[in-house]
Amino acid sequence: MRFAFPLKTVLIALVLATPLPAAAAGKCDRLVATGAADNPPFLWRDPQNPKRLMGANADLLGQIAKSLNLKLDLLYTGDRTKALDEVRSGRVDVLADATLTVQRLEEMDFVHPSILQLQTVAWVRNEPGFFYASREDLRGHTGMTVGASRLGSEFDAFAKGNLQLQQVASLSQGLQRLVAGGADYLLHERYSAIAAADAAGVLDKVQRLEPPVAARDMHLAISHDSACNDPWLRGQLARKMTELRAAGVPEQLVAHNLTVWKNQQSERASAPKN
Repeated sequence: MRFAFPLKTVLIALVLATPLPAAAAGKCDRLVATGAADNPPFLWRDPQNPKRLMGANADLLGQIAKSLNLKLDLLYTGDRTKALDEVRSGRVDVLADATLTVQRLEEMDFVHPSILQLQTVAWVRNEPGFFYASREDLRGHTGMTVGASRLGSEFDAFAKGNLQLQQVASLSQGLQRLVAGGADYLLHERYSAIAAADAAGVLDKVQRLEPPVAARDMHLAISHDSACNDPWLRGQLARKMTELRAAGVPEQLVAHNLTVWKNQQSERASAPKN
């Protein structure tokens, strides 16, 4: 039995069956990203090119961009606040170290799954100290945070009503003060504190208490006003992040960049002074 199909129907079927050119998959071939420039091992300024950022998140986003045949520029745009402003405005496409808040959901699309979980822990001197099984055991002890650190609304409310916290200007200052006995503990994210303590030469003088007092996820996030923000790119970023998380790549990159950061600090310390 023979069937006759209208010519228009045949043409439509041929068009649908023809693979789309690669350029049609997404509307941009270059991503511009930024993030906090003072947060090793995740992101910091490249000593060889201070206009660019390097670190675990830079390596991760670089792997993703390469797999998607996208060019990537990971630029230094200033401190954390300035970086966030650049992404909000759409002048920069991607924030490479975004933490999810309700306000930011109105400004960016967050890629799921997250890069990894940031754990805020209590750091103490490496000596017999006070009993610790949960954050409740920090009551009655003097603690420190770096600047006006926000550790999540739930923990911030707990800290305001129960903890004695002082602010220090920098992480290195807080570590030195902790070692000198100026406070009982310092609240800070696990990996960045390791990087700072190692650079300051006090890693063997401090220890972290478990379990963490707070945790939050760190994501890639795309500006709502980015010209690159389309369903294809969001879908591809989510797919690649799922694959990389399953393979443990973010944790591997963090460990690698802790070593990179340490070596850079050693080279800087041994460089001849002018």
